[in-house]
Amino acid sequence: MLASRKKDILAFIESLGVDEKTVTQLDLLDQALTHKSYAADYATNIAHNERLEFVWDAVLGSAIATLLWIKHPEKSEADMTLYKIALVREETLSMVAKKMHINNIVLISKGEEKNWWRDKDAILSDTLEAVIGYITVDLGYEVAYKFVEKWIYKEIRTISPDTVKSYKTQLQEWMQSRYKTIPNYIESVERQSSNGNVESYRSDVYLSKDIIGHGFGSSKKKAQESAAKNALKKLTAWQEQGNK
Repeated sequence: MLASRKKDILAFIESLGVDEKTVTQLDLLDQALTHKSYAADYATNIAHNERLEFVWDAVLGSAIATLLWIKHPEKSEADMTLYKIALVREETLSMVAKKMHINNIVLISKGEEKNWWRDKDAILSDTLEAVIGYITVDLGYEVAYKFVEKWIYKEIRTISPDTVKSYKTQLQEWMQSRYKTIPNYIESVERQSSNGNVESYRSDVYLSKDIIGHGFGSSKKKAQESAAKNALKKLTAWQEQGNK
């Protein structure tokens, strides 16, 4: 598998500004570009990128926080926190992943491929997270830091101050101001692999006893954020219809 992909993988990492000659763990880069849904299609133990996301979580958060502190001395801690949330959310990472053409090289399951999910936000953001994890492990934090600055931090120019809050925060504020209550989230497993690993979670968000939105994600946190986003769309639409 790796032998047949070697040329494409090295061309991909080179296109991102990383010198292919510095790559020492090609198998780990291949793993970063293999979604867990692809591994679930095969009985053999194919390494996938989920574990690399663990490294990404610490590295991306640290890099973004440092860049915000250095480049924006005028921003308060609260403002920097909100911009950090906006830069690492799924939509931002997915948008960056598309610019990198990750959707053209990531390995996904036959089912995902059949349903045209190669451009799915969750898959793209997960894969980008894993690529950052790979760069950190193989090439070091400084290379990963510069990579984050080049590809992700620059998206701060496209972010509106009015939309930097997480969808969960926006939904909670919306409900508190109008209903004097807060949303309640209930998670369940949406999809599992043949060997029992969770591939996707579902989150339902409630207003009292009524479901007002649902969402999916590779983690419970991402599923909740997706559910909050859908609930906000629905509640905003109801409000607009009521004002007509």
